[in-house]
Amino acid sequence: MTVTESTPDELASQRYLFDLALQPVDDFTGFTRLEQIGGSALRYQLAYASYALSLAQYTRTPAFGGYLAEAQGNLIRKMCDKRVWGYWATERLAGYLRWNPDPMVFANVMYTGFFAAMLAMYETMNDDHSFDADGALPLVWNRRNTYDYGFTKIARAIENNMHASPDTMYPCEPHLIYPMCNTIALAGLAGYDRLHDTDLTDNLIDKTRDSLVHNGYLLGNGRFLFGRGPMGLKMPPMLANDAVMVYWLNGIMPDLAEETWSSLRTHRLRVHGDKVELRIRPIDRLDVGSYHLGDAWAWVNVLCAAREMGDDEVVQGVSHHIRINTDVDRSPDGAQKLEGVSTWVNCAYAFSRFVGKDSLQGLINGRVPDAWRSGPMLTEAAYPEVLVAKAVSDGTGLDLVLHPGAGEVRTPLRIGRLRPRQTYRVDGAVEPSIKADSDGTAIIDVDLGGRHEVRVTI
Repeated sequence: MTVTESTPDELASQRYLFDLALQPVDDFTGFTRLEQIGGSALRYQLAYASYALSLAQYTRTPAFGGYLAEAQGNLIRKMCDKRVWGYWATERLAGYLRWNPDPMVFANVMYTGFFAAMLAMYETMNDDHSFDADGALPLVWNRRNTYDYGFTKIARAIENNMHASPDTMYPCEPHLIYPMCNTIALAGLAGYDRLHDTDLTDNLIDKTRDSLVHNGYLLGNGRFLFGRGPMGLKMPPMLANDAVMVYWLNGIMPDLAEETWSSLRTHRLRVHGDKVELRIRPIDRLDVGSYHLGDAWAWVNVLCAAREMGDDEVVQGVSHHIRINTDVDRSPDGAQKLEGVSTWVNCAYAFSRFVGKDSLQGLINGRVPDAWRSGPMLTEAAYPEVLVAKAVSDGTGLDLVLHPGAGEVRTPLRIGRLRPRQTYRVDGAVEPSIKADSDGTAIIDVDLGGRHEVRVTI
């Protein structure tokens, strides 16, 4: 995996995510809040913000924890807020005539699946298992009822639901099965197995593939039904949904991802030199995160798919289209987002900034070099004073590229995973050298006035 440096624009998109994630855990300022059943629900915004930050860590700053890990942890904790998951009690009662507010134990893959993928990515990049145990993620219904969950219990809920379903895939809204949500759930479950040396996934990926084909979710033209329901209900394909399937399938069924991208590119995209047109139908002209008219959801997800599949021609054309057709909202503090679209679309757009060829596949499958796990890392920096554009270790040294986020400043950085009592040379800091303490940590000071490189070596 090649680590690249974030551009100033990419850092501005990342700041948008940080401003959502680093506010108090019970504060949802900046999130779309219309209702919690459909696409405007908080769970999707939280999940994609988390996925974007995990990918940024994987492709730009694998040797940085600090406020980047804190932001991901906060988004995970926000998923435990009753305002995020409390909708399920009413949905289950209306759809199945059973009262049980527990959002994990039965159906509701749109919560369990998205949540599991957040946890798998976070643990992969931060080697932190504090969310695993029962009770680490408490879901408080009222003073008398709390559902004590952790990653392990969430993973087992996905396993149980999939094995219990005749279609292997299980419902989001009552009786409605969406391949997209189940694909994300499988990615999270596979990540759990890899991280914990278990085999809960077992044959579920093969069974899901068979179900996609034999139960009619995957159509003969290579497209996917958006969903299926009772009495023969079929939700027609959507361009954005097909694109989402491409980049998530690439982590668990890469051959099917290739086939889907090939079909999508041939039949739904027109590529003319450096220009790309999407063959959009009325159903594709909807921002699913706000229910407003607009095709940004389609364009952004095609961009994510093209980046994951390494299709540079489409990436350039779609990026150009978004750049010239969508206004950018730049806040006074430097954060950047697309104007006039929902928070989910903006989180997906930020996600697209950090996707590279097979990057989501690599993150889902834990392709993390040993040097990243053992070498020195930046463990603490001040936000927003320090923006980290690149942080990578070769196993013994540490390379950083930093930008000031709040004007010129001299600021301390904490470096961890050093060899205890070892002296290191430092280029780009106030100090020319540092000596690690007995815990393998040291603090350096840097002067930031623009793009700034720091190198820590033995």
